[in-house]
Amino acid sequence: MIGIVGASGAGKTTLARALVAALQEAVVVPMDAYYRDLSHLDTEARTHRNFDAPEAFEWPLFVNDLQTLRRGGDIKRPSYDFTAHTRRPETIPVAARPFVIAEGLFLLCRREVRALFDVTVFLDVDEPTAINRRVARDGRERGRDEVSVRTQYAHQVQPMFVRHVLPTRQWATLTLSGQAPVALGVESLLAHLKLGHGLFGHRRVPTA
Repeated sequence: MIGIVGASGAGKTTLARALVAALQEAVVVPMDAYYRDLSHLDTEARTHRNFDAPEAFEWPLFVNDLQTLRRGGDIKRPSYDFTAHTRRPETIPVAARPFVIAEGLFLLCRREVRALFDVTVFLDVDEPTAINRRVARDGRERGRDEVSVRTQYAHQVQPMFVRHVLPTRQWATLTLSGQAPVALGVESLLAHLKLGHGLFGHRRVPTA
């Protein structure tokens, strides 16, 4: 079980996808798929919710799915519509693999989640790079304009990162640069898995 943590725009998804290609027998579980369904709220109310706080996620379902994958079972994870802020009716089947890679902001925030991982990576990135990546992604994938993205970043994304995510770096097994070429991050992690603890070994992440 491998966890990838870092700020929005740190490169978590990019590293996770590159790891899948390198490890082959791997599957990715994005924490963003586990946002709470807000279909019971009107559109205006949804847009004013804080999506960068831990309580925005459905933790019991997320933890249960990770536990199932760790035991070697298959899951059907949620699918989230980021433009409407609602959960889609369809689920996505995820078959258990020798390597399970979870990526998200708050993977190290809760003890019961930290305890599930054998290796965790915290990606460091400077703020200008992070916000520029966020602007590009939200414009490309979520149809948002740059002004609204930068406003949200200043009022919610960055303050929540400093409060909830940055302190969890202390529990990461490795801290890597989110600005370095992704191939270097993959190489560093593979070297750690192979040389430090054995490619199929287990290392418990501190849970205190």
